[in-house]
Amino acid sequence: MTRIRAILAVVCVTLPAFPSLLSAGQARPAPAAPQPAGPLAGILAKIPNDDAAAAMAAYNDLVALGPQGIKDLAALLVEPGPVDDSRARLAFHGLAIYVARPGAAAERMMFCETVRGLLAGPAPASIKGFFLRQLRLAGCPKAVPAVSALLLDEELCEYAAQTLVTIGGDEARAALRQALAKAQGKCRLTIIQNLGVLRDAQAAPELMKATTDADREARLAALWALANIGDAAAADTILKATEAQGAYERAKTTDAALLLAQRLGEAKKAREAEQIYRALWKAAAGPKDRHVRCAAIRGLAAALGAGAMDDLVATMKGDDPQVRAAVAEAALAMPGEDVTQKWIQHMKTLPPAARGDVLAMLGRRGGPAAEDAVLEATRDADASVRLAAIQAAETLSDEKAAAAIMALLASAVRPEQEAARAALGRMPGDKVTAAVAAAVASAAPAAKRELLGILVARGARAHLDVLLAAATDADSGVRAAGLAGLESLGDEKTLPALLRLLVKAAPEDRQAAEKTVGAVCSRAGNKEAAADLVIKAMSGVGAPTRAALIRILGTIGGEKALAEVRASAKDTEVDIQDAAIRAMADWPDAGVAPDLLEIARTNPRPAHQVLALRGYVRLANVSAGRPAAEKLKMYQEAMAVAKRPDEKRLVLGAMGDLKSPEALQKVLPLVADEDLKEEASAAAVKIAKALNGNPKAAIQNAMEKVLAASKNAGIRKDAEDVLKKLK
Repeated sequence: MTRIRAILAVVCVTLPAFPSLLSAGQARPAPAAPQPAGPLAGILAKIPNDDAAAAMAAYNDLVALGPQGIKDLAALLVEPGPVDDSRARLAFHGLAIYVARPGAAAERMMFCETVRGLLAGPAPASIKGFFLRQLRLAGCPKAVPAVSALLLDEELCEYAAQTLVTIGGDEARAALRQALAKAQGKCRLTIIQNLGVLRDAQAAPELMKATTDADREARLAALWALANIGDAAAADTILKATEAQGAYERAKTTDAALLLAQRLGEAKKAREAEQIYRALWKAAAGPKDRHVRCAAIRGLAAALGAGAMDDLVATMKGDDPQVRAAVAEAALAMPGEDVTQKWIQHMKTLPPAARGDVLAMLGRRGGPAAEDAVLEATRDADASVRLAAIQAAETLSDEKAAAAIMALLASAVRPEQEAARAALGRMPGDKVTAAVAAAVASAAPAAKRELLGILVARGARAHLDVLLAAATDADSGVRAAGLAGLESLGDEKTLPALLRLLVKAAPEDRQAAEKTVGAVCSRAGNKEAAADLVIKAMSGVGAPTRAALIRILGTIGGEKALAEVRASAKDTEVDIQDAAIRAMADWPDAGVAPDLLEIARTNPRPAHQVLALRGYVRLANVSAGRPAAEKLKMYQEAMAVAKRPDEKRLVLGAMGDLKSPEALQKVLPLVADEDLKEEASAAAVKIAKALNGNPKAAIQNAMEKVLAASKNAGIRKDAEDVLKKLK
């Protein structure tokens, strides 16, 4: 019931988007449609309805009108054309869905009986086609006779056949069989196809006759129908048809032969299926028929199971990689440890390329024997086999496999080393991750770096202790790898330890440690707690470390961090002051804006003035929800403290993003400034474009001044375009 309600809800609110139920749309006013009368008019007034419950109530009322109500509704339908009968069609369609709901057998029967009578009436073919489509929705077994009568109608046979297929059952099959003997042309083709869909074995004799039909499409449809039925007696006929000269006909008949073999296999007729697959294999000798060979060998394996082993092994010795891949897929689908053991034994007789394919298959099959075979092959004498074995190991997931592949990280053969690294990154399971983590402590420095990188690739957050230990290793490369891993994976719990590392870091490690702590702080859920830890770590440290911690506070933001950085901006130590001002210039929130403006105004160092001004302009521009008037005020304040043309150009560039007449008026005076005229002109044009012609006089005045001042061809063209649009 819930599903029916949902469907009706969609049907009842999408009238304009239901082209299969609507008359053709017209550019001119459509002629009036037949009008409902009495209770039917009131019901149709509620359809469509965006309330599912109200729609259900409307259809309940429609059912209550009984057969006469359905007939009255049908009388409102007209052939496609200028008359719009979409509301009546939508109601009829919705009614077919409504009566198909569970527990509505009596209503469905009434609907079907009524529509069955309408099919026998004088309605035009297009409307009867609509009735047939609604019967398919409702499901009406007793409508078979009425539907069958239309199987020989050129306009309706397809709808009628599809309706019978939906109804199903012996009566529907019999009706299609009886009609086949009399059908011609399109109707004959339709009936043949749908007998195949129904897999009607009793139709096989008539379908066999159709395989010699003069019409090619009818012949092909009959061959497909016999194949889908699974008629073993049709095997020779279908195989003979695969010898056709035309590529299209040969492809269609080959598909039919493969389908027949599949159906026979499903029916446990393995011998008959085998004969077809072998015949197709033998005939498909050319390179263009590779796909047929692939399908045939897969089908043979499905039909015979382990009995196809010799064929699979022989095929695996071939030089066609696509066919070998098909064999591998077939082998993978064959169950049983005995199959695995047979492949392990046969693998020894195969050429290297084929052994690689088998190893990949064994890795996917899994199991102790398959794993041992894959790992043993990593030591094979042939390099290509070793590489294939390493790649196959990507599917293994235990400590033994991890240990074997880790040993290959030290391989002198670069492709094998790279393959081992990739495999360890992809091998599934926590056991592999734990094995890699456990191996780090005793590994040589070069191997440690490899293993740490693999832990990061595996997202080994459960083993951050290993990364922390590596960050204090005696080897600088290992320390760098450990810090890089913590930069990616570290969490708030590691922050105290990371801060201790930073405080104690040698000069060559300080930058990496700072980057790691900054990354972890940026991910911290509790920014205030992170700021507290960083501020606490600043006690008693030297200037370089203090500067690093100040920069980290800049990634955290918030009041606590800002208070500390604000104080540091006044420090007498130049490096501390510089770090603080740079941190404030990149501050993540707007709380620092007044400080930056003051620094830009009063700081004696030009570099710090520029940093502060850039930070202030950035905050004005990116602050979400800041009103345009407030942004403009901030830009005016920035322009007032800007001391050099480059700084003023920076402000003008930001002002150009505003969309207000006031911004245009503030920019306009600078068009006359020789140092700033081009940037001011560009900003004025950009603002004018955004204003879309309002206020007209102010925009016209501004563009005329731009044309008088600017020498830039692009800016002048844009200004002229704005003026043209004003006219």
